[in-house]
Amino acid sequence: MPKYTFVCQRCGEYDTWKSMNSNLQEDACPECGEVTNRIYKSFRTNQMDSKLYNRINSGMTPKLVKRENLPKSNVKQLNRNKNPMPWTL
Repeated sequence: MPKYTFVCQRCGEYDTWKSMNSNLQEDACPECGEVTNRIYKSFRTNQMDSKLYNRINSGMTPKLVKRENLPKSNVKQLNRNKNPMPWTL
């Protein structure tokens, strides 16, 4: 079960484990019982492996590739002199 963060107007932020099938937008505060709303936080990257962190960050920027550096296609080019479908005349 994933952990979600909610904020209560009286008590502040708290984390709770919830099933993905349950209501993920609202929860009851464990201290006062008031209805709380979910807040969205980014995942923690400071404890992540540096190689994975760099790969995630570099994946967001587009890479410039010149036409001559593109990978060669593995699709065979049809010879225009030959009929590509010999069963048709």
